[in-house]
Amino acid sequence: MKILQLRFKNLNSLYGEWLIDFTDPAYLSSGIFAITGPTGSGKSTVLDAISLALFGQTPRLKKVVKSTNEIMSRKTAECFAEVVFESQKGRFRCHWSQTRAKKSPTGNLQEPAHEIANDATGQIIENKKSLVGGVIDEMTGMDFTQFTRSILLAQGSFAAFLQTSSSDRAQILEQITGTDAYSRISTKVFERQRDENARLDNLNAEISGIKVLLPDEETQVNADLAGFKKEESEITRLHAANTRALQWLTGIETLQSEIAKISAAAAANDKLLAAFRPERDRLELAGKAAELAADYTALTITRQQQQTDKNALVEVEKGLPEFEKAALDHEKQLHASEKQTADLKARQNEQKPLWQKVRALDVKLAAQSRAVDTDGSECQKLETQRQANAGQQKKLAGDQKKTTVELESIVGFLKTNARDEALV
Repeated sequence: MKILQLRFKNLNSLYGEWLIDFTDPAYLSSGIFAITGPTGSGKSTVLDAISLALFGQTPRLKKVVKSTNEIMSRKTAECFAEVVFESQKGRFRCHWSQTRAKKSPTGNLQEPAHEIANDATGQIIENKKSLVGGVIDEMTGMDFTQFTRSILLAQGSFAAFLQTSSSDRAQILEQITGTDAYSRISTKVFERQRDENARLDNLNAEISGIKVLLPDEETQVNADLAGFKKEESEITRLHAANTRALQWLTGIETLQSEIAKISAAAAANDKLLAAFRPERDRLELAGKAAELAADYTALTITRQQQQTDKNALVEVEKGLPEFEKAALDHEKQLHASEKQTADLKARQNEQKPLWQKVRALDVKLAAQSRAVDTDGSECQKLETQRQANAGQQKKLAGDQKKTTVELESIVGFLKTNARDEALV
């Protein structure tokens, strides 16, 4: 295990946030360094921050819980410790923190948070406080007790390390120096020697049962062995030939079976194709009809529009004579009204000298005044009638013009689309 970086905030006398990068060239070039300073300057706090970040406790304060935290700097609302370390398992970042309620220095302490993450990817490995310790033990190879007895010896704890049992002290020293590999090698060597001795004993037992042959017997055995080898070779050759023949026959049977299956499948497909032929013909006709569907729809719409236009033209042609007759009648009435108006005006002009003569006559004056009033009223009525006839004549002329334009448009459309008549 190698500590690479330490970051902490508001621990004991060290207020604020602090960062110590042990990968800095100043540390790497010397290879060894010391933390010095007067009493109370925070030397032990640096070691406490490492222990707190890893195990959530320190040799001096043990566990830090919600009810008490004597390591947090006074009159502060939060504290944390974070360490980056490297071991045979990889590189990891371990973080411990605790805050007060509402981030207030007088607030109640909250539950501490503890987590371990992969420093390269940032992925959280474990963030449950009760389980982080087990992950730390696995990644570093030591628990809090072993850590404080080997790597981090608090003030006055070196004697406790020396007073531990030889087996515990040897295990700790093996983890520190890496010599536990030699213990494993020694174990493997012992096991290998034990296995080889067992094999040697077995071989000796087998050799003890072997009978030594005489030269003549050895010659006969060698001759028999040569004959057996020759027979074995012949049997092997025949077995190989028989195996090839058997494989060939098996292949023929397999091919014949596949041919029969393929023939049956082909016959079934032919039957299905024959049964599907009427449907296929219908599908082909439907496909051709689908290609003409758009043109047929357009033709149907054109026919409907053409019939509608013809019906409208017939209705307009039926009503056209009536409109023409009404227009002529109104025109005659207008001429008659204009003539009558002119006659009345002429009569009025002729009667003006008589009015001057009649003024002298009181009796005749009243009679002539009434006649004049009567004629003026009639003249006004005729003028009103004339104006009404003129407005109606103008409206009829507009309707006639509009009807003529519509008729010309319909006749033009029929001429333009005359070739569509053959589609019917």
